[in-house]
Amino acid sequence: MERDRLADLRGTYQVRAHQVVAAPSAAFAGLDVLRCFGFDVAEPNPVRRRKIPGGTVKLVFALEGTFEGRALDPTALVIGLHDRAGTAGHAGRMRSVQVQLDPLTARRVLGVPLDELRNGAVELGELHGPTVRRLAERLAETPTWTECFALVADYLRARTAEVEEDRAIAHAVRELRRSNGMRPVGELAAESGWSPRHFRRVFAEQVGLPPKDYSSLLRFSAALTALTRDPLRDMSALAGDFGYYDQSHLIREFRRFAGAPPGRLLNMSYSSNTAPGGAT
Repeated sequence: MERDRLADLRGTYQVRAHQVVAAPSAAFAGLDVLRCFGFDVAEPNPVRRRKIPGGTVKLVFALEGTFEGRALDPTALVIGLHDRAGTAGHAGRMRSVQVQLDPLTARRVLGVPLDELRNGAVELGELHGPTVRRLAERLAETPTWTECFALVADYLRARTAEVEEDRAIAHAVRELRRSNGMRPVGELAAESGWSPRHFRRVFAEQVGLPPKDYSSLLRFSAALTALTRDPLRDMSALAGDFGYYDQSHLIREFRRFAGAPPGRLLNMSYSSNTAPGGAT
């Protein structure tokens, strides 16, 4: 299935797509949740999976697992927007519930400037206090995914604040998504009525990345999706279709966001989604 293939390539789920239990959309009715899922897997040998940024903020409830032979207590993390490739390693059992949020939704849930989370992760408890640990412990004791998803949905409803969106930023985000990151940022800054410097600052605070980095990520994501659908596509044509200066520019952006040029990325990732030693 093409969607699973792309998810495995990206490392969207931290595990393989077929190991994931997806939450039904009805469980999060009224909430702007892009995706919620759970998994319970055991890896007999250490693996290191490629992580390609996808423009979302993630809430990770780690319920049970082992790391370097040590059992982990239930905990919760917030993973901010990334603008570079990475890897994630794991061995042993791992049980988790994860939520992926649009940046503007994440800002309403978390209540902090998202640029403070750029390319990083923090304990959710640092933002929301001891109730987070109690929720993680309760999730660890909950026997079914359906009940787990309901608990997470209740938590999000309780934490989502009525924050007034800056219309200029919401408009800019919509335009960048509509154009796959190809709408000139200078035009959007001018449309906001703000100075370019102020526009960049407010955008980064509310979205998590500066506007040029966010637009570059969207353009890369669109190119990656197109390439996944047609792995034999001519690279020069692909570069032209998505507004890159030339094929070299396209390859540089793939190295930045995926850690590898297009051909090597596809060849390595479809079979195992495991980055070789030293790759990031």
